[in-house]
Amino acid sequence: MKTKSLNAELLTGQTGVRITGVNISEIREDQVLELKQLVSEYCVGVFPDQSLSPDEQLRFVERLDPLTFTPGEQRHSQWRHLNVVSLSSTSTLPPINGFHTDTSFVPRPPSYTTLLPKKLSSHGGDTVFVNQYMAYEALSPVMQRMLRGLRFRHNAAQLKNLDEAPNEPVWHPAVRMHPITGRKAIYITQPNRCSEVEGMKPKESKHLLEFLYAHCQHIYAMYRHRWQPNDFVIWDNRCSMHTGVFDHGDEERIMHRVMCQGEEPYES
Repeated sequence: MKTKSLNAELLTGQTGVRITGVNISEIREDQVLELKQLVSEYCVGVFPDQSLSPDEQLRFVERLDPLTFTPGEQRHSQWRHLNVVSLSSTSTLPPINGFHTDTSFVPRPPSYTTLLPKKLSSHGGDTVFVNQYMAYEALSPVMQRMLRGLRFRHNAAQLKNLDEAPNEPVWHPAVRMHPITGRKAIYITQPNRCSEVEGMKPKESKHLLEFLYAHCQHIYAMYRHRWQPNDFVIWDNRCSMHTGVFDHGDEERIMHRVMCQGEEPYES
């Protein structure tokens, strides 16, 4: 794939791009703009061999957009915008964590999320991403027209400190325009965080959300990332959903997560 200054290769047909030949802690401003374009076009970017300190990760993410943090999650005592994600499961009862977009229950949800592994399991623990441009473009013109002007109710759920999250839900457009690519993507998240279509009766709302959520999970639109030490992964929440695969038993997986704030979602 041709870019001005970054080495990039597609990881699947249209989802995921591997970017090499750059040190995130020393990246130039023109490369940051190029990186944003690539990640926003292909939903997720993988940067191998990036040994970053918390300060370096935070400084880089702040160059993308202003730092933000999920209300109700646990802040690091030293780095206030760093979330330490510690995940493990059992062989019989893995955690419930479906495909979702990060922190959609605030007026300005995060644009980009970054993850850097600090401890990996010996097996499993992959992260799967799914392309929401492709989900929108796969809809019939009739369904695309139907979604115009619709808004979905987004609310907080599954947080460590739910009482710290906003009490009032927010309403975001069903389809959002991406400010960098100019493409449209379905903007939905897992059912316990996206539970109502504005103006519809409960049964109508339930069926539409169930259809769209299932529709947004086509295998051909996915990229599955198998983590390696020092992988630095960044994804665009405005055009993708993701989920962790809890198949690593009681082995712990520890990640450093840093996010930056996006714009208020808009349809066009």
